[in-house]
Amino acid sequence: MWQEGDAAVGDLLRSPVFGPVDRMQEPLPISTWWADRGIVLSSTELNRTALFRLAAQCWENDEPDWVTFLWHVLAWGVVGDYRNASKIVTSAGDAEQRARLNGILRAGAEASRQGDIRSAYTAIHGQIARLGPAFFSKFLYLTSDRNLPGSRCLILDSRVSAAVFTLTGREYWKETAATYAQFCGEIHRWSELFDEPDDVIEFRLYQFGRLIASSRWRWLHAEASLYREGRRHVGFDDIAERRACLMGWTTV
Repeated sequence: MWQEGDAAVGDLLRSPVFGPVDRMQEPLPISTWWADRGIVLSSTELNRTALFRLAAQCWENDEPDWVTFLWHVLAWGVVGDYRNASKIVTSAGDAEQRARLNGILRAGAEASRQGDIRSAYTAIHGQIARLGPAFFSKFLYLTSDRNLPGSRCLILDSRVSAAVFTLTGREYWKETAATYAQFCGEIHRWSELFDEPDDVIEFRLYQFGRLIASSRWRWLHAEASLYREGRRHVGFDDIAERRACLMGWTTV
């Protein structure tokens, strides 16, 4: 039977409901929204590998253009609603503003690369209007050193937060450096516990967050519905399959 806790994270990682893990590398098409605003991106589609490659190219330069890299990260990460992206782009409207944004991003990237999660978060948080943790944690993740022996910056957005809360009862809602560092440390612990890469765990949490529409009660409602039908033993995959059915999804 399903119970919240570390074991539930293991259930998620083993579940066939979420499809093959290589889905995390599926390229996403880039909206024309960027070109319409005169922002030239390197490709019409992006995935994690391509973004890590672009970050590596930035590190090769003495004066890396982290602003352009941020546009690529946002083009990959923004889904549907460009209100925040519009404000962020405006914050780099002239040379002075762009230089300021680039300096903020550089400080965050350098701290992330060194594995200093709290400093990376603090360097960016609250510095640029509408550039919140859901956005800039993607930037910090993609500028991190994937070979670090300990925890590193990872993506923490509302779907991931809801997934962790639903599976374990642990809350990572507060937008603080301490909370973010604790979250990244927890993912690293699970990575060692379940022998899975940390970003694979983050991706599976994101998928789970989509499955429950970022709401714990939807998962519990699906579980309860199975018991009301007379089931005596309800496991993780039973609930996940019920949620996928309710959402009209064949895969998530």
